[in-house]
Amino acid sequence: MKKKTFIRRDEEGVSPVIATILMVAITVVLAAVLYTMVSCARLSPIPFGTWCDETMVSSTEATVEFGEMSRKIRPMNLEFILIRNNTTEARYGFSSNNDEHLVQKNGTDIGTLTFENLGDRICVDAGGRMRLTNLAPNSEYVLKMIWAPSGDEMASITFSTLSE
Repeated sequence: MKKKTFIRRDEEGVSPVIATILMVAITVVLAAVLYTMVSCARLSPIPFGTWCDETMVSSTEATVEFGEMSRKIRPMNLEFILIRNNTTEARYGFSSNNDEHLVQKNGTDIGTLTFENLGDRICVDAGGRMRLTNLAPNSEYVLKMIWAPSGDEMASITFSTLSE
């Protein structure tokens, strides 16, 4: 007995219009998925940073040393909030990545902040420090390090100035 194979000549596949629409739809969906994957990969979590130690230089001056950072951080990506006696607050930031003096962005003028880096001058890293001058004697201060792109706090340190 001989097997016969039947191929019907009256059936067509998917019409060319439907095939084109399906191919375009699949391409758009794949492009959207790829875009989402790439854009999520670029979003990085807030870096981790610490303060190492504070040193009182005088009744109106202190230095606060940076501790470990989870990655290299450009100065422009940081802001600092200085709070005196839990009532008065000022926000400071860098005007450029290679500027040592921070400018007051808002709040009340309660001190002057200067960045002193002992290592890489382009990045804030361990070993660098903040010099705080023009502080009020016999006051409690809180210095917060803020990740500027998101406004999230990275680290905080509390210290008290000496009496005159």
